[in-house]
Amino acid sequence: MPGRDFAGFLEEHYPSRGWGLLCAESRPHEIELGSRLEAFTARGYTTTVITDNMVGLCLSKKKAAGVFLFNQRMVDDGALCQGGSLLIAVLAQECGISCNLYPTDFDLEKVEISCNLGFAGDPIAPKGVKSYVPRIDRVPMHYIAKVW
Repeated sequence: MPGRDFAGFLEEHYPSRGWGLLCAESRPHEIELGSRLEAFTARGYTTTVITDNMVGLCLSKKKAAGVFLFNQRMVDDGALCQGGSLLIAVLAQECGISCNLYPTDFDLEKVEISCNLGFAGDPIAPKGVKSYVPRIDRVPMHYIAKVW
């Protein structure tokens, strides 16, 4: 989940609006993600939310010049990031795309989450079926090209 200041960071370090942002969906935090993405669209960035399987396709087809993962904190030789980040880091490295690390103010350990797994407001598992989405992944630093 991008930090509240990430749109300003992009504007400062990557001022060109000639490219768009692909943002991995953030189940079960879609509502918070939506409010944070408004900062990008307000600054003129074309922003598209994609599912995790689309992340793999986009990376394999070189549709991304780089990847940013957002870490809550550093531990030992890794970074604690939102669940799903390790998969993205591994895919980026396999596809030869740089994987960057940027701190976020989004605290996965404190945020309340629904017990129903959904996407875009719709449930994806029927009532009575358990679902599991890890809150945090530990991403080893050997997957990270640059820490901002």
